[in-house]
Amino acid sequence: MKKSCKNLSSILSIFFVAFLTAILIVVVSINSIFTGRAFESSFEEESKVALQNLTGTIKGYQINVKQAGDQMAEDRNLADAAAENNHYTLSSILNSQVSAYSLSYAFLTDSGGKVVVSTAKDLDFPDFSKLSHVQSALKNKKSLTSEVIAGKTLCICYGVPIKKGNEIIGTVSAVRSLNTPNFLDKLKENTGCDFSVFLGDEQINTTFEKDGKRRTGAKMGSAAAKTVIADKQNYEEKMNVSGSSLMVSYAPVLGPDGKTAGALMAGKDITKMEKTLNVTVLFSNGIAVLMIFVSTIILRRFIKKRIKIPLNEVVTLANSMEHGEISFTGRDTAVHDAYFGDEVGQVAYALGNTVRSLQMYIGEISSVLSGISKGDLTVETHRQYFGDFVEIKNALKNIIDSMNTAFYDISTAAESVSLRSEQISVSAAALSKGSTEQAGSIEELSASIMEISVQVRENGRHAAEAGKNVNQVSSEIEISSRDMSDMVLAISQIHESSGQIGKIIQTIEDIAFQTNILALNAAVEAARAGEAGKGFSVVADEVRNLASKSAAAAKVTAALIQNCVNQVEKGTEIADKTAKSLFQVVSSIKTVSDTVDQISQASIQQGNSIGQITSGIEQISNVVQANSAAAEESAAASEELSGQAQAMKALVGKFTLSERTRQTGGMLL
Repeated sequence: MKKSCKNLSSILSIFFVAFLTAILIVVVSINSIFTGRAFESSFEEESKVALQNLTGTIKGYQINVKQAGDQMAEDRNLADAAAENNHYTLSSILNSQVSAYSLSYAFLTDSGGKVVVSTAKDLDFPDFSKLSHVQSALKNKKSLTSEVIAGKTLCICYGVPIKKGNEIIGTVSAVRSLNTPNFLDKLKENTGCDFSVFLGDEQINTTFEKDGKRRTGAKMGSAAAKTVIADKQNYEEKMNVSGSSLMVSYAPVLGPDGKTAGALMAGKDITKMEKTLNVTVLFSNGIAVLMIFVSTIILRRFIKKRIKIPLNEVVTLANSMEHGEISFTGRDTAVHDAYFGDEVGQVAYALGNTVRSLQMYIGEISSVLSGISKGDLTVETHRQYFGDFVEIKNALKNIIDSMNTAFYDISTAAESVSLRSEQISVSAAALSKGSTEQAGSIEELSASIMEISVQVRENGRHAAEAGKNVNQVSSEIEISSRDMSDMVLAISQIHESSGQIGKIIQTIEDIAFQTNILALNAAVEAARAGEAGKGFSVVADEVRNLASKSAAAAKVTAALIQNCVNQVEKGTEIADKTAKSLFQVVSSIKTVSDTVDQISQASIQQGNSIGQITSGIEQISNVVQANSAAAEESAAASEELSGQAQAMKALVGKFTLSERTRQTGGMLL
C-alpha cells in the first residue's frame, strides 16, 4: 500500500524560513537589547555626570556660605552692633553679605539662640535655636550642615559664633536654600538634564513641569527610597515621568545627625532615543522579513532544481520497482540525467546501478527457474553476484543440487523398491505354499493326538478294574485264617510283588511327568507359527512313544496284580492258620489299593493334558491359515508396489539430471 507523503521542498522551505526567522529574531532582539542597553548606559553616565554637577554646585554653595559666615563673624562692626543690639546695622550687614555671596538667607541670634535679625521675611523660626549648626556655634564651634528650616525648606547652613572678647554674644548663620528652582534651571540649561531635590522622599524642588507648573510633592519610588533614604546609597533607575522615559541617578543628602535628610536627583530624557531605537528595530525587522522572503524564493528554486526533481525521478523509479517493474531503461536514464555529483545525485546514480544489477540478477534467476520448470536440472548460474545476492546465488545452486540429488535418490529408490517388491512377491508365494503344507501336517498330528487320548482313557479304565480286583482280594484275605507260617511266606511274596508293582507305578509316574513336559513343549511349539510343522512332528512322535510305554507298563501291572491275586489266594489259606498274619496282609492290600487309585488319577490327568495339546494344535492350525491368507495379500501388495515403483521411475525420467550428479552418485550436498 502506498503511503501518503509530504512535499519535501515545502518541508525544507518551511524549516529554512522558520530557522532563518528564528535567527533573525534572535539577532535583531540581541541587537536591540544591546543597543538599548548601550544607549541606556550612555544616558545613565550622563545622568551620573549631571548628578555630579548638581553635587558640585551644592559643594560650591557650601564654600560660599562658609566664606560668608566667616567674613560676618570676623566683621567687628557686626560684633559691635550685636553687642549694642543695633538692628539696623545688623540688618544692613546681613543683607550686604547675602547679596555679595548669593545667599538665600542670613540670620543673627543672641546668646540664647533666639533670632534677632533675619533676611527671611517669609519664614517663621520658632525653634531656630534647636538647629544643629546654631547649637554648635553657641558652643564655640563652627558648623556646616544640611538642615531643614521652618519644617519645609532644605538648606545648606553654616553657623559661626559672634564674640565680644572671649564672650559669645550670639551666632550668625549663612544659609543657601535648595528649594529655589533657579539653580536647577541653570543646571538643566547647561547639561540638558532635569534635576530634583527631595526632602525625605518628597520632591520639593524640580525642573519637571506639568501643565506649566513644577511637579513638586511627588514621591520617590519605593526601590529608590529604600536604597537612597534607608541605605544611604546612590541609586540609578529608568523611570517614566509625564509620559517621558528618563535615566535618573539619586544621591542622598545627609543631615547633621548622620541620617538622610533628603536626596538629589539628576535625570536624562531618553524618549527620543527609545523612539529612534524602535524605528531602528522596525526597520531591521522589515529588512529581515524582506531577506526571508527573497531567501525563501531562492531556496525553493534551488530545492526544486537540485533536490525535488532528482528525488521525483528516484521516487518514480522506486515506485515502479515496488510494483515489480524493472525491465525498462527510460527511467534509469532520467535518473542518470539528474545526477549532479551531490548526495541526491549519488543516490539517483546508485539507484540506477541497483536497477541494472537487479535486471541482470532477475534475468538469470528467471532463466534458471524456467529451465527447472521444464525438467532441465543441468542449468547453472554464470554471472558474478555481489553482496547479499551471493547468498541468493548459493541458495539457487543448492536448490538445483538438492533437486538433482533428490531425483537421483528417488530414481535409485524406485529401482530398489521394484526389485524388493518382486522378491517379496516370490517369498510370499513360498510362504503361502508352506502354510498349506503345515496345515496338512497339523491335521495328521491332531489325529494322532486323538488316538493317544483314547489309549490313555483305556489305561484309566484298566486301572479302575485293577482296583476293584484288589478290593476283592482284600475281602477274600480277610476271611483267610489258615496256616500262619504260610501266611508269612505268602505275605513275603506279596511284599516282593508289591515292590515290583511300586517300580512299575514309578515308571508310570515318570511317563506321566514326561507326557506333561512334552505337552508343554507342544504348546510352546504351537506358538511358533513358522516352524510349527517340523517341531510339532517331533513332539507328536515322543507323545506316541510315551503312550506305548504307558500301555506296556499297564500290561505288566496287570500281570503282577494277577500274580498278587494268586499269592493272596495262597495267603488266604495260610491266613486261616493265623489271624495275625492276616492282619498284616490286609494292611499291605490297602497300600496296593491306594497305589492303583493313584495310577487311575494320573491317567485322568494325562487325558486332560492331551486335551490341552489338542486345543493348542487347533490354535496353531488357525495361525497357519492366517499366515497363508497374509502371504497371499503380501504377494498382491508386492505386485501393486512394483507397479507404483515403475510409475515413479517414469516420472523421474522426465527430469534431466546433471552429469556431475550421475558421476558422484547423488552426493552433491
